[in-house]
Amino acid sequence: MNTIRTTARTLAVVAVAATPIAAQPGSLVAWGDNFFGQCSPLPAGQFRAVASGWHHSVAIRTDGTLAAWGDPKGGATLVPQGTFTYVAAGSKWNAAIRTDGTLVAWGNNTWGQLNVPPGAFVAVSVGREHGLALRADGTAAGWGTNANGEATPPPGTYRAIAAGQGFSIAIRTDGTLAGWGYNQSGQATVPSGEFSSIAAGNGWAAGVRADGTLAAWGYSGQGQLVVPPGVFRAVSIDAEGQFGLALGYDDRPVGWGLNGSGQASPPPIAIARVDAGGLHAIAIRKECYANCDASSAPPTLTVNDFICFLNTFATGDTYANCDGSVAPPVLNVNDFICYINAYAAGCP
Repeated sequence: MNTIRTTARTLAVVAVAATPIAAQPGSLVAWGDNFFGQCSPLPAGQFRAVASGWHHSVAIRTDGTLAAWGDPKGGATLVPQGTFTYVAAGSKWNAAIRTDGTLVAWGNNTWGQLNVPPGAFVAVSVGREHGLALRADGTAAGWGTNANGEATPPPGTYRAIAAGQGFSIAIRTDGTLAGWGYNQSGQATVPSGEFSSIAAGNGWAAGVRADGTLAAWGYSGQGQLVVPPGVFRAVSIDAEGQFGLALGYDDRPVGWGLNGSGQASPPPIAIARVDAGGLHAIAIRKECYANCDASSAPPTLTVNDFICFLNTFATGDTYANCDGSVAPPVLNVNDFICYINAYAAGCP
């Protein structure tokens, strides 16, 4: 659900209000409506996954434990114990995948959305009243309200799922889309072509095509179908909101649609993960680990960072000898090059 300068890029597949573990942890940043404290104050520390609900947010720490904050109605912020690999946030409820692959859900249970299916799963997405989960073999399961068939995935195998409000969409293993459930605005009538990322919202849906361009369909009342141009690698919209966020290959998010609380105006910073909530968004910063001296003026990375690196990590020579050399001088310019290559992800 980034531009790593030392490794190849990969396309992320992100379901609505759900993000997998990020390759690189970071601190949290949020924007938009904060009436319930869903944007501030944010929990301190490093996190690997985030999910935005209607008026609350959830995140997975680097140790796998959960943190939640914002509107406590329905018990949405009373997180379960244990360690987790995937989290999704809905209206007043959430679901997550434990490290053993099993599902757990908590919060409001008006529509039976806490009655999760048994078995092991690799991805989960939750809408307002129903949830979807994806098994390792590509088959999908649904639960919660099913008045429009939204919790009954069609037969087949998938590589991404997204639960919206009364409808669902998914990416089949061949890259094409499937849609089912409520379809008054055409939200379940999916476009043709291959996709790499999808998100389902309130009457509309969006996706990233195989070429990186955005597509949106369904209800258009807030301009949410007027997607920004450019090439992106992931998209996120909320199951009840009317705005979208897409993450570009430059690690910067772009927003569109309803923006009364600034939710579609993300800060101009590099981020690793982003998730759209009702009127807010939560993201993981793309930390610049190589910027050891914390300089802000370009060039950010200089020889001072290597000096800082040596002063910080050279004790016992365990970390500073990045290139693993054994002949003296053990510490040399090669170690700085190695250091930059190993830790420069997120640096401008």
